[in-house]
Amino acid sequence: METRKRLLVQIKARQKQGVDELFQDMDAARRLVFDTQVVELENQIECLIAGDVARAETVQILGAVPGVGPVASTMLIAEISGLGQISTEQAAALTGLAPIARGTGHENCQ
Repeated sequence: METRKRLLVQIKARQKQGVDELFQDMDAARRLVFDTQVVELENQIECLIAGDVARAETVQILGAVPGVGPVASTMLIAEISGLGQISTEQAAALTGLAPIARGTGHENCQ
């Protein structure tokens, strides 16, 4: 995905420089390769999730959360091992959504 993003940035830069026509065919071919790979990976991910009841249930639960779609739910499953077995507080902390106290405990409260 990062390589595809870099390609898109390069294409835009070439357009601004007025040299995009020189690279048009090559960029189109590279873009097609990346798009094909993304589709293949998405299909493999869907098959992996469909073949695992626990993961499929986790995707359903995550999908019920407002703002969490199929991409976010699969990213969370891939990035957070044991997502179905941890508490909501632990999940919030792992995703950076839980506030963390940064005090040393030595402040004088008055």
